[in-house]
Amino acid sequence: MARINEWEKEIEDALRTEHWSLTGPKQIVKVLAGLNRSELEIGGYITVGSSILGLPPSRLAAALGLPASDFVHGATVYKLARLPNITEYEYELTANYPGGLAYNPALHDPKYQPGSAKIHQWRIKRGILIPVRPGSRLELSPGKSVTYDWLMS
Repeated sequence: MARINEWEKEIEDALRTEHWSLTGPKQIVKVLAGLNRSELEIGGYITVGSSILGLPPSRLAAALGLPASDFVHGATVYKLARLPNITEYEYELTANYPGGLAYNPALHDPKYQPGSAKIHQWRIKRGILIPVRPGSRLELSPGKSVTYDWLMS
């Protein structure tokens, strides 16, 4: 198999389009463990809202491959104020691949288990923060889930 040149990878990245939006089910969201958070900017992993519809905090943790103990008291979900630029993020496959890599118990932090193969994830690069849409915070107490109405608002 021929190795891809760096310039070919750059062209591929430049031509790739993500199927994101700032409204509706394809909008980018950030899930954080805990309630009463008031972030103005976020970094780290993001996903699309339709992937987490109907999930309460306990199921969100499992689906995203995050520690269930962090979500015992709930979760907070944010909508972004703008879409990340192509240079600000990396595609990390699905939540089934922690850190974008196939899970290997000998190499991965046991705290982060494989999540759902249906939830695509992207990682905002280190040092970059994306502003959160004002008034977009959704606090999910245990048992409460992400609703379609919230995603469409």
